[in-house]
Amino acid sequence: MEKDKLWDEALTIINRSDKEVYIFNGERDIGMKETEILGLDKESLLGAVILNTSGICIDNWVRMIGQNNSDRRGAVLYNEDSIEGLVIVGQDIVGGIFAINNSKFEEGIHQIWYFAPDTLEWECLDVNYVELFHWLLSGNIDEFYNNMRWDNWREDCKLVKFDEVILIYPFLWSTECDLKTVSKKIVAYEELKKLNFDLATKISNPMR
Repeated sequence: MEKDKLWDEALTIINRSDKEVYIFNGERDIGMKETEILGLDKESLLGAVILNTSGICIDNWVRMIGQNNSDRRGAVLYNEDSIEGLVIVGQDIVGGIFAINNSKFEEGIHQIWYFAPDTLEWECLDVNYVELFHWLLSGNIDEFYNNMRWDNWREDCKLVKFDEVILIYPFLWSTECDLKTVSKKIVAYEELKKLNFDLATKISNPMR
């Protein structure tokens, strides 16, 4: 079937990657329910990831979201209290979020938008989910994250679970942020997401 072919193709990309990739197994019945709830196309790469995994971790830094299980939150829970018009499909360890723009922004419809923790703004990456998948596994993401990584980030990130992130203070977006001296604290993804969204609102509406 096409969905199995897509997953086989995804596995080929993963196996060829020079990055450290871990696939968390999923149960097809759970994946079917999640794709139905979110109205996602099962005959797509995103559908294949949710049908077959409970998440994919890349270099202990980027997490591509799969289905829900007892250890990791799935696509439905990640999008339960999300922003209308966006479907969150991935996140990174410093609070960045990858989402498909269905209607939130007039530009870049069905493209991947990234919530950047170093600016607290959404930016269009001008790629779709398939292209994002290829880029994360075979592209130069080191350059993309150059201003958000510290010297021993690989060791620090090994201690962080799939649904956890590292809260960096002073914040990545602040002028006081020096990655050599910042404090780093492991917190739940939802905690940092709420903090960043609240700060983004206050910064864009300083009188609020």
